[in-house]
Amino acid sequence: MKNFYKKFKEANPKFSGIKLLFIIALFVFAIGNTFRSFEFSIDYIIVFAAFIIAAVSHEVAHGYAAYLFGDDTAKKAGRLSFNPLKHIDLQGLLLPILLLLCGVKFLIGWAKPVPVNFSRLRPYRTGFFVVSVAGIFVNFVLAAVSLLLLRTFFSDSYHIFYEDIMVRGDLLHEIVVKFFIYFFFINVLLGVFNLIPVTPLDGGRIVYSFAPKPVKDFYDRIEKYGILIVFALLWAGLFSNIFEKVFDFLIKLLGG
Repeated sequence: MKNFYKKFKEANPKFSGIKLLFIIALFVFAIGNTFRSFEFSIDYIIVFAAFIIAAVSHEVAHGYAAYLFGDDTAKKAGRLSFNPLKHIDLQGLLLPILLLLCGVKFLIGWAKPVPVNFSRLRPYRTGFFVVSVAGIFVNFVLAAVSLLLLRTFFSDSYHIFYEDIMVRGDLLHEIVVKFFIYFFFINVLLGVFNLIPVTPLDGGRIVYSFAPKPVKDFYDRIEKYGILIVFALLWAGLFSNIFEKVFDFLIKLLGG
């Protein structure tokens, strides 16, 4: 247990105690719900696989964009790889697992951020902006590809009504169709989530890239509290209406 906490603290030097308590609280809540209502479904495996690919692609995009603008920090760290083991973040991985155990099929989570030395980017301002937006851009591109494949090849074989997805065909066909549906949703929602203008999310970085000095100073002060601020805003339901409208729009795009 001591070794686990030591490793956790090394990976999360800021507010490690608060973060660990938050994870434990979620874990206890999820376990309690699991014994009462959890029923295994192959959908959980499909969703988790789609989430891992989307999250890893997001981080690789940041690292590769930084490399193109002169910073090879991510490359030297071996983070321009699609091997998910190189991108696992304890909190970001546990959160979607716990949400799945609670019966939620559309996830929030993250991979370990790639290391970027922003001072090495040239030209600096353009590089900062491109690196910040790269992950979101790739998520939206992957979502667009998924939508194109679904509407071109599978439009007559599925029907969606919010979390209920009905697919006609054999098991392999069902797995493929559901993968692209979940991959579409997850990439769009991951991109939208990262547009929240609070650092260390990408939306905050994007604002930071062209903001005047007083705004940058403000972001520098709040960044260490960033994730806690984001969760507080989500908990307060500030973005719930936006996410609901996005979700409804995505279902219409899919023809559900």
